[in-house]
Amino acid sequence: MNRRIQITLLVLLCMIIQASVVRADLIFEPQDSFYEKHKDACEYVNRVYVVNGYGGETDVYDSPGSAEKVMTIQNRETYYISFVYTDKKNVKWGFVEDSQKNGGWVPMDYMYPVYDSQSFYEEYKEKITSKGGVVPNVTKGDVIYGWKYPGSETKFKIEIMEDSFDYGSEFTDEEGMHWGNVGYYMGNKDFWVCIDEPENPDLPVREINRDIAEAPETIPGVAETSSEAPETIPGVHETSSVKSKAGNIRLVAVLVGLTAAVTGFAVWKFYGKPR
Repeated sequence: MNRRIQITLLVLLCMIIQASVVRADLIFEPQDSFYEKHKDACEYVNRVYVVNGYGGETDVYDSPGSAEKVMTIQNRETYYISFVYTDKKNVKWGFVEDSQKNGGWVPMDYMYPVYDSQSFYEEYKEKITSKGGVVPNVTKGDVIYGWKYPGSETKFKIEIMEDSFDYGSEFTDEEGMHWGNVGYYMGNKDFWVCIDEPENPDLPVREINRDIAEAPETIPGVAETSSEAPETIPGVHETSSVKSKAGNIRLVAVLVGLTAAVTGFAVWKFYGKPR
C-alpha cells in the first residue's frame, strides 16, 4: 500500500478516536448502576430544577425501586438533572448529584424546573412560528447576544464565525420585537437572539411567573410518602449504586494516549524512516 495512503488512514483513525472522546463528553451520563441497567428507558432532559419537597425537603434514593436513602435535599436548592426514569406507576424519577458527588434518584413531583427556553416554549408555543431566517446586518467578526429566552435575565456574548447567522423559529414579543431561536451554535444550545437588535445587551427583562406549585403530600409507591410498597425493579439491589467517575477518566486517558501514540508512529513512519 502506498505510504501516503497508509498515513492518511492512520490520521483518519486518530480523528475518529478523538471524535468519540469529544462526543462522550457532550452528554453527562450518570455513573450509576441503575442507570447503566435501564439507560434505554431513561429520558435525557438536561435541565436545572428547584427542590420543592413536601415539608421543606425531599429524600434522594439509591434507585427508583429502593427504599434506601442516599441523602436529603432542601427546598429552594437547585440541582441539575440529566436523565429521568418513569416507573410502572408512572412516577418520574430524576438523577441528581450534590457537590460531593453523592448521587441518587429523586421523585420529579418534588422538583420544579427553573424557567428556561423550554419553559418559555411551553408557555408561548402558540405564538412561536416555524419561520426561520438570517439575522440581518450580522457578519463574521461581529459580537451579538444570546438569551435563555426572549428578555431573560441571563445573556451571553457570541462572536460570529461565519458570514451570516441563521435562526430556526421566530417569536414576536409584546413590544413588537422579533426574536429567533437557535438550536446550537459554538457550544451554546437552545437560545434566542433579538433579530431587530442583536448587538444590544440592554433589552427589557421579561416578567415571568415564578410561583411554584404546592408539592403533593404522597406519591404512589414512593417510600415514606405512601402506604404502597415501592416498585420492585429487576436487577435493583439495596446497595449504594453511585460509582466513582475514575473509570471514565481512565478510559478517556487511554484513548487520548492511544491517539498520541498512533499519531507519533504515523509521523515517524512518514518522516523518520529513511526512504
